[in-house]
Amino acid sequence: MFMNRRIHAWNETGRVKHYYNYFWAYLIAVSGLAVVTLFLFIKVGWVSVHTSVAWILLLVGGSLLISTVNQVVIPGLNLLGYRGSFVSLSLATTAMSLMASIAIVIGFTPSAENWICGLLAGQLIFAAVGWKTFFGKLKAHEELQNPTQRHLDVLLGFAWPIAISVGLTWTQTQSYRFMMESSLGLNELGLFAAGYGISAGIIAAFESVFATYLQPVFYKNITNATLFDQSKAWGDYADTIFPSLILVGAVILACAPELTHAMLGSKYWSSSQFIIWGVVAELARVASGVYGMIAHARMKTRLLLLPSMVGATLSLTLIWLLIPLYGSNGVGAALMISSLSSFVLTIVFTRKELAAILSGKMLISGGLMGVGLILLSVMLRWLTDENMNFISIVMRLTVVGIVFLGFQYVLIRPMISWKRSILTIDQ
Repeated sequence: MFMNRRIHAWNETGRVKHYYNYFWAYLIAVSGLAVVTLFLFIKVGWVSVHTSVAWILLLVGGSLLISTVNQVVIPGLNLLGYRGSFVSLSLATTAMSLMASIAIVIGFTPSAENWICGLLAGQLIFAAVGWKTFFGKLKAHEELQNPTQRHLDVLLGFAWPIAISVGLTWTQTQSYRFMMESSLGLNELGLFAAGYGISAGIIAAFESVFATYLQPVFYKNITNATLFDQSKAWGDYADTIFPSLILVGAVILACAPELTHAMLGSKYWSSSQFIIWGVVAELARVASGVYGMIAHARMKTRLLLLPSMVGATLSLTLIWLLIPLYGSNGVGAALMISSLSSFVLTIVFTRKELAAILSGKMLISGGLMGVGLILLSVMLRWLTDENMNFISIVMRLTVVGIVFLGFQYVLIRPMISWKRSILTIDQ
């Protein structure tokens, strides 16, 4: 995140390659430390593995090293505005990894180890291609300066609050699995995770697509910018993602029964009751991340610590209190309340840093479109007598999906013209 925040400023002075060399050294050190630590844990019996130690060490070290390089240089092209190169290399990495995995498990032994080796082989090939492409796009070096203590202080000041916040966010959103398993059993955990996971998965995919598209523009516009320009950059970012986010949440709610029938086995169809918890909790999580970009813009990531801490504490406490009373729905309520609390606190702690003004018109438009999708879904169920056979499900999902895409286009159309006017596109 620190590298993403600074890459445009570094590129303007021709220092990206120089500073990234320090990151490669850091990455090698971390990968080596992970391998040594894991080896010691295995030897003393703290970690149990079901394959040879050499395989595990190779796969862990290789995954850290190769995957990270691939995920730095190729997304780096997107950050610099070369979206065509980014998309083609990302797709090529996925395709090559899949083909290599299939070839290895067919040609040798169909094992998890060989499958992962294939994935790493594909990533390695296009990490090399991405490396050459990325560094070929950078501006020429000017007089270089080694990092000083001041540079290190800025890096640590930005990074350590994020590291802690990430850990707390994981505790808030994922620790319920352990508490549910010990209290309610694996069956209840499976049902809840299936329903909640539909919401989380779809919203996470939406978040990934929009972040990939919007954040390069955002980072470029806040680099060496005035406070007013940073406020405008965040406003453009938020005005684009929030209305679309509302619409995504609405389409999940509108199609909850159909989604569970289409995506899950029959034993999990009752998990549709948990989708609403996931929708609200995940919408609040993504919204917190959008407001958290204010802290990134102002280089004040410590503002994110207390909201993350409150969210994690609330999640653990409420799950412990509500499971005996309401079972799985108590877990959903706890996750929702903790996410909403984190969201509100993030707004409170960041609102003084930038003039965070949102377009009420766009938010209302997104909300009304969402209501329209829910009413459309209700009407379609009424016309098909609530049938849950394959044809009815496909028909309802298709109709609602087409309307959803049309609404999304209306909402993101201003973003397309905004991006084209600012960001240099790869020729």
